Amino acid sequence: MQRGPRPKAWWGAALVVLVALAALLTGCAHDVVARFPSSPDEPTGTVELRFTRAASDVTVAVNGVVVVDRAHTRRVVVTGVPTGTTQLAIAAGAGEKQVAVWVGSDNPVQVPVPSVEQSATTGLRGFVLSMMSVVLYALLR
Repeated sequence: MQRGPRPKAWWGAALVVLVALAALLTGCAHDVVARFPSSPDEPTGTVELRFTRAASDVTVAVNGVVVVDRAHTRRVVVTGVPTGTTQLAIAAGAGEKQVAVWVGSDNPVQVPVPSVEQSATTGLRGFVLSMMSVVLYALLR
C-alpha cells in the first residue's frame, strides 16, 4: 500500500518557532548588578568585571563576601565596594581567578576576565538542543 505525501500541519511550524524561542531565551547572558554590603558612612566605589565571552556559573566574592552566585553573564557590576585594596575571587565554569584591585570612589574599576572553556552543563545543553532539532526535522519531513 502506497501512501501519498504527508499533509503539512500548522502545528509543526508553531513547534519549531516555540523551540527556537525557548533556546534563545534560556541561552542569553544578562548583565548582573550586585551591591556589596558596606556601611553607609564609608567611601565606596564600583568594580566592573567584563568577560571575553558569556560565561556560565559565574560566582564573585568581594573581600570574602559572595555577591554573585552561579549567574550566566558577560558583565558583572558590583557597587558599594569599600575604597582601597579589594580582594576579588572570580569563578566561572571550570576556571577561577583571584586578584587584588585598588578601588577609588571617583571612577569604576574595570577588570577584564578571560572566559574559560564551556562548563559541562553548557555542552550538555548544546547536545540536547542538537538532538531536539534532529528529531524535529525528522517529524516535519
